Amino acid sequence: MDEKALADKLKQLDQDRARLEREKLEFEQKKMQRLTLAISAVALVVSGLQVGVAWMQSRLATAQTVERFIPHIQKPETRDAALLTMAAFTDQDFVTQLAEKLKATTVLETLQSRGSGPEQARATEALSALDSRRKALLARIYDADKQKRIQATTELIQQWIGDPRLVPDLLSVGGTRTSNQSGTINALVILRETTPEALRTNISELQPFLDQARSNGPQTAALVAEVQGRLARLPAASPGPAS
Repeated sequence: MDEKALADKLKQLDQDRARLEREKLEFEQKKMQRLTLAISAVALVVSGLQVGVAWMQSRLATAQTVERFIPHIQKPETRDAALLTMAAFTDQDFVTQLAEKLKATTVLETLQSRGSGPEQARATEALSALDSRRKALLARIYDADKQKRIQATTELIQQWIGDPRLVPDLLSVGGTRTSNQSGTINALVILRETTPEALRTNISELQPFLDQARSNGPQTAALVAEVQGRLARLPAASPGPAS
């Protein structure tokens, strides 16, 4: 082999060596990239699992809290106090949602006044939704469609009797519609079923409505007598604290 051929051979060897070094470097870089991606994926999975476990633990704690308060939530006289106590031990958003479903407007007003900005906004939104729904149902008990009147009256009795805004809004709507006999009958049926506390709280506005409704026919007069009978049987209000 002459010198030129030897030089060419050495040059080729150098080129092959450089190519192999370059390929090795590229392989190591790709390997490191794959390893980095794998570690990132594992980190994401672990992070997701941690979030999932934390969420499950939070939901479990909420469920356990609700379970302890269920007997008190089911009783109208202890419902509001139970919900407000729950708010100290569990997520306030959950209590806001529960209060909205139970039409617990007093609880929502309390959460609205003492919560943070977002919590106040959610309580305000819930109160607004309840207010719109209540007024729509009260308007519907005077509807020309009998089925709509029945459905609205039934929903108000079954789901809204504990709402402290029900009687004031009913008297506000019904006070100008006593000539509507069917609607007035429905209003009196609701009043007959409402809580003693609601009757006592609104007694000064209630009496003028009953006086107007009495002359609307024998069925209306009979219902007025039932409501007035309930008023006469109301227990005396608890005395205030001594001064």
